[in-house]
Amino acid sequence: MEKAFQPINIGKFSLPNRFVMGSMHLGLEGKTGTAERMAAFYGKRFEGGVGLIVTGGISVNEEGRGSKHFFNIQNEEHASELKKMNGLLNGSGTMCAQLFHAGRYAFDRNCVGPSALRAPINRYIPRALTEEECWKTAEDFGIAAKLAKETGFGAVEIMGSEGYLINQFFSPVTNHRDDHFGGDPKRRMNMAVEVLRAVIKNLPEGFPIIFRMSGIDLIPGNPTFEEVCDLAQTLKQEGVSALNIGIGWHESRIPTISQLVPRGAWANIAGKIKEKTPGIPIIASNRVNDPSTVQRIFDTDQADIISMARPFLADAFIVKKIRTGASNRINTCIACNQSCLDHAFIDKSVSCLVNPQAVNELEYKIDSNVKPQKVVVIGSGPGGLEAARASASLGHAVILLEKSDQLGGQFQLASNIPGKSEFKETIRYFKNELPALGVDIRLNTNCDLKLLEELDPDAIIFATGVKPREFTLPGIENLPVGNYTDYLTGKFKAGKKVAVIGGGGIGVDVAHKLTEENDPNLESYSKKYNIDSYTNAVIQPHKSERDVAIFRRSGKHGAGLGPTTFWALKQELEASGVEFFQGLNYKEITKEGLKITLKNGEEVLYPCDSLVLCVGQEKESSLYETYKSLHPQKQIFVIGGAKDSKGIDAERAFLEGLNAAYSIGKEDKITVNA
Repeated sequence: MEKAFQPINIGKFSLPNRFVMGSMHLGLEGKTGTAERMAAFYGKRFEGGVGLIVTGGISVNEEGRGSKHFFNIQNEEHASELKKMNGLLNGSGTMCAQLFHAGRYAFDRNCVGPSALRAPINRYIPRALTEEECWKTAEDFGIAAKLAKETGFGAVEIMGSEGYLINQFFSPVTNHRDDHFGGDPKRRMNMAVEVLRAVIKNLPEGFPIIFRMSGIDLIPGNPTFEEVCDLAQTLKQEGVSALNIGIGWHESRIPTISQLVPRGAWANIAGKIKEKTPGIPIIASNRVNDPSTVQRIFDTDQADIISMARPFLADAFIVKKIRTGASNRINTCIACNQSCLDHAFIDKSVSCLVNPQAVNELEYKIDSNVKPQKVVVIGSGPGGLEAARASASLGHAVILLEKSDQLGGQFQLASNIPGKSEFKETIRYFKNELPALGVDIRLNTNCDLKLLEELDPDAIIFATGVKPREFTLPGIENLPVGNYTDYLTGKFKAGKKVAVIGGGGIGVDVAHKLTEENDPNLESYSKKYNIDSYTNAVIQPHKSERDVAIFRRSGKHGAGLGPTTFWALKQELEASGVEFFQGLNYKEITKEGLKITLKNGEEVLYPCDSLVLCVGQEKESSLYETYKSLHPQKQIFVIGGAKDSKGIDAERAFLEGLNAAYSIGKEDKITVNA
């Protein structure tokens, strides 16, 4: 990992190591009174060793704001908030302002673009910019760059990727102009060139200017690789300091950063551009979340610098832990998107599922008035693990009781689903972190009233989780039937034609496991989405060896799953031949299959040889109820599924575990919400 800690120049700025925290919105932008919270978040990441942090997109003018939840640097109040943030950081690291224009992605009826072509993800049709307005837009980037320096930023990044305005001008899919800014590949790159020229003109010589360009749009008909390389070479000739290689558009139907994408899947795109554009730092990004992937990218010379965004939500100290040989204590980003992207796209404050303190740093402060307590945590699912970690980090003496022979609870179970093997990283983190914090872990310990009386703790956190809901149908003895727990642990063997009863998040995940046993790898992922075609990357049919159908009485399939990930999973299931049925009642199981009744009263037989039940969960809270009635004076918490099994997810469990830990010894409980 020697290269990762070698300095490198971006313009006249010397980056102390090869790590950049990439741009992401925090859900705090576009508001006043958020400088302290942003500074606390960014400051913690500088403390953790990252050399450069890129902000979420800061619009260069009012029409470029993606929504009202974006800063516009030409707005005096917004510029003042950014200046205050940089002042609070007080030179603890170098902040880079991402200069941004949403173009047709702006969720506003007055949105603009190179041509009047509506984006599939936006209800509004953009107004085509006049040629004069194009020049004015480029000029606004230059003004924004000058203001960025004046507000305390030490670098700027021009956003020319992910389908935003500059990227829209470069693509023949969205640019149907015939003027200086469109008509052929050379003229389509002119917006990028004129923006860069305006930015350079408004900054001192050598001021670091990064251009985030799209390495591949993943939109059928997107620019060719040769055209992309021409743009990279042109930007280098024009004087850009570094190129950050972005991947895909938001409207693309190819997942680029979810659990369905193998680690480091896109580094080869950065590497190919690096080969064609020598002499300028190339930054690789997207699905890089662990030291081994970083090492592989550097060993194969695919990039000079690594940009990670979500991983710094999960663990502020990644860089320092790698440098000091403590990689086994990195809290790895699991690419779930639940607390970050899913929040960002509904203009909600961002955080992290596995680290709910992220972006909430000011809410969780150590109270010196709270004396160390003896704390017992029952259950080692997500909520219990976080409760034990946070309690120990606050100086409490923690005993963690787990009835099985391994940590993880529902996370351990879910890690058997393709792509969700990332969950094993979270369990690995806690296995190493808890002993280092002094937590007394007791596996194979079935907690009862007698044991609790013997332990006599000051505070107890019940994280006893859930169990599969009981479900029966007439004729259930006619075919092999198992619940999701038994299937995922290998106790139940499904046949070749399977009916999944229940179409919520668990049912969809089980269907994924039934149709695809293994985690995605670089080869299978590229083949599945035809990535190597470059200009025609679309999902390919890949019929499963099993016939699988998911049944749901009412509501939408996958209800409760994140909007930024479920579409991709459903697309994969459909491509593998999974059938979806909803709006029905279950009648009986015969030796031939599952008999259902449709809304119109028609009876239908779905032929199958086995069934997996995914009909929800029930809370395991009997011990909590009993102990609470016997010890009303004790400080007792119940969290996660044991508190409420309806709609339980790991995001809520982790957060409730953290809240419980910070409430120990206090009269008022911490109640930060997901």
